[in-house]
Amino acid sequence: RVRAGRVGMTAAAALSVMPSRDAKIFVPTVKARRQPRRSVSRKGRMGDLAIETQGDEVEDPDDFGVERGVPFTRKRAFYRVESAQARDLAMLLASVHSDEAVAASSSSFRDADRISGGVSVLDAMSGCGVRCVRYLLQGEVSSVHANDADPNVMDTLSENLAGAHARGATGVSSVTNVDAHRLLAKCYLDEARYDIVDVDSFGSENLVSATMRCVKLGGYAYLTSTDALALCGKSPGALSANYGGAIVAPNTQGVNELGLRVFVGDAVRIGAAMGLKVTPMFSLFHPHGPVFRAMLRVEALVGDWDCGSVGHVGRCRACGDARVVDPGELGGAFCHRCDAIRASFRDDDGSIGGAMDRRSCLEVSGPMWLGPLHERSTVEKLRSKAAEKGWIGREGASVEDGTKVKGQMSLEALLGSFAAESDPRLPPFHHRTDELGRSGRGLKRGIPAMKAWVEELNSRGFAACKTHVDSRGLKTNAPMEQIVDAANAVTHARDTASNVT
Repeated sequence: RVRAGRVGMTAAAALSVMPSRDAKIFVPTVKARRQPRRSVSRKGRMGDLAIETQGDEVEDPDDFGVERGVPFTRKRAFYRVESAQARDLAMLLASVHSDEAVAASSSSFRDADRISGGVSVLDAMSGCGVRCVRYLLQGEVSSVHANDADPNVMDTLSENLAGAHARGATGVSSVTNVDAHRLLAKCYLDEARYDIVDVDSFGSENLVSATMRCVKLGGYAYLTSTDALALCGKSPGALSANYGGAIVAPNTQGVNELGLRVFVGDAVRIGAAMGLKVTPMFSLFHPHGPVFRAMLRVEALVGDWDCGSVGHVGRCRACGDARVVDPGELGGAFCHRCDAIRASFRDDDGSIGGAMDRRSCLEVSGPMWLGPLHERSTVEKLRSKAAEKGWIGREGASVEDGTKVKGQMSLEALLGSFAAESDPRLPPFHHRTDELGRSGRGLKRGIPAMKAWVEELNSRGFAACKTHVDSRGLKTNAPMEQIVDAANAVTHARDTASNVT
């Protein structure tokens, strides 16, 4: 086992000793010195918490936080409490991957390049470093390279990593102060590869190709975008420039899922151009920001790329139906459902008069990922790991003061939604229940409860679930007529039972 690494190296020193592909550690290490600690009760934003600090320096209570039982300082550094749940997911994936690395290392058929002494992590935009600390303490990784371009956060980042080692972290850690673009380029040139590369970027800064070059085959890239204006179609120029010429119909229902799929699809397409097979393990939309995230497994591409996994989706504004659009239709895609209704209005001579003479065009978005946003087997492993860590069954947020983030499910509910959404029968879009309830859409007795609606569709043999992307989002492979009929059946049964009582 490697000894805990001492943090706080300069950027030049750390970069000069970056590893080759087969190296087991990232920097020369010494055993972390354990200094006397004292527990101080501080009252502030995080509540009345016992925060362990180094030395006797009195700090502002607002500079401290606790996330999933891990104390840290956030002074002078960026920290967002709303992202704690996204860090939960990263820790679960890292822990699962660490378990798999240990199991593989005991096999004569292990992939020596992938294992290389344990799971290694590169956090290219660390901020205060709470994610790195949690990787060491909860992700059970063997090494963490923490980096941030802001020189003002180096002391905080180093202090938090030192605290992790003082609390028993056995992995190696190093700190650099370099722009993420330069860091990833340097890693590629030095053939430094990591099992997990975590890039918590801001806006539409596209670091996909640079990130992929630094991930070991069989490893993971955790990517982020916060540019909702682009991904939701409100800033078409930025969307096209940063996401491979993509388009998203603005203000269409289910636009957040479309944006998330464009984000994932862009990474998959870039990976294919680099000879890599990129598959989402889980994909996350959070309304704060909003924020789009994806944990992607990176493997060698064998044979031709399956380009059918990336395509376009069209939505009819007239009837609300949606479908995958064939590439040959991109010059002018029309709504099949409205066409069928239109055909029923033909006169005896075959002509169509009035308003029905106009075909309903689809609002097309893409290219985007058309497959499941999550891999079911991986999600089940994450659920098992969360239960093992005692993170299942706790309502509320991941932070210890009990803060609940508006619009976020509990971790247990989120993983349950991931599992339901991983059904490969589900389409790459969802319907909003308020849109289905609009006048003229066919609902006779209002909008039914989501759970009963899903159960009715399931009983009819269709895949259906509530999406994590939107609290009013219904995902199902049922045709629109069946969706409407199932809703009317549920509300009819509800009203009948109400009248009886």
